[in-house]
Amino acid sequence: MNRQPTRVMILGASGSIGGTALTALRKYREAFTIVGLSCHTNAEQVLMWADEFKVPNICITGNANCDISGVQPRIYSGTDGLRAMILEVECDVILNGISGSAGMVPSFWALESGRHLALANKESVVMGGPLLFEAARDSGASIIPVDSEHSTIDALIAAHGKESISSVIITASGGPFMSFTTEQMKEVRPADALKHPTWSMGRKISIDSATLANKGLEVIEACYLFNIDPDTVEVVIHPQSIVHSMVRLINGAVYAQMSPPDMSLPIMEAINISTFPLRNVVRPLDFSELNLSFSAWDETRFPMLAYAYQSIKTGGSYPIAFNRANEIAVNLFLEHAISFPAISDIVQHALQADFSHGPSHFEEILVIDRIISEQVEQTISRFIR
Repeated sequence: MNRQPTRVMILGASGSIGGTALTALRKYREAFTIVGLSCHTNAEQVLMWADEFKVPNICITGNANCDISGVQPRIYSGTDGLRAMILEVECDVILNGISGSAGMVPSFWALESGRHLALANKESVVMGGPLLFEAARDSGASIIPVDSEHSTIDALIAAHGKESISSVIITASGGPFMSFTTEQMKEVRPADALKHPTWSMGRKISIDSATLANKGLEVIEACYLFNIDPDTVEVVIHPQSIVHSMVRLINGAVYAQMSPPDMSLPIMEAINISTFPLRNVVRPLDFSELNLSFSAWDETRFPMLAYAYQSIKTGGSYPIAFNRANEIAVNLFLEHAISFPAISDIVQHALQADFSHGPSHFEEILVIDRIISEQVEQTISRFIR
């Protein structure tokens, strides 16, 4: 039976998720057609991808880092151009690999278009919350998780049935500082925090992994994605990053998904909406060489995960506050303006304000996010070193 190639648009094509997706897609050119790519400033990289894959549309939302005059693809510009490309270009699935909160609005645009949304931008779920899923229901679109943890949970729930599951278990590599004392963490530099032991990721998510904020965002994301109580989401440290998530059944059994730490698999599973047979996306595990370990996380040294649990349990706009305060703090740390522990101090301080009122519509998310940003900016001077 002849299949029509799945038409894919990739947002954030010059980032870690976009690059991994395009590298993986090289093996499946007969099954996928790339119809659009976006980036913020790295036009040079995106033009190279566009030339290789014969992509007809690209969008550059910021200032291009090269001359784009006279290029072959149609060029969309700015955030208005990104919205236009999402709504105008015919495609089947949109992969949102944009980093940080900047990816939330494009997720809503993708759902507005009625396309399937392969979502690697966890901030869309953390900030959008129930409104994101309401937008999906209104348009008939589906949200397919791309995070390796949530991709695994999605598959395990489908395999075993939600009613048979008592809890989900999200694994965390622990980042580069699992053995550090609180005193040692005071001396951590951005270059140290960017050296993730198992994953190759962007700067922001690498810092989030080092503080366990990334795992906190994933806990919030899991609660919204699967409509589950925070008390049924467990986190365990697993440095090898081979077991991506597990489910604990009501009968006591635990089921897990295992694969190498390679985002190619969850990305390809998410965009493969036509169920094309994907073979050897990642290398098979050699069990003769595996040595897996698991341990509890330390709330004293890594309080960011506890703050994330606090945010989702309290509800309202606290998940938005957690995300925004963390983004501001991470940027300050990368600029050498604050210490590594000050990231969690800034988030803790931000969560002491009253954010019990949750957004009732999409535009209100942006208003609340801006208010939170202004409040955090007014108090960060006390943390600057």
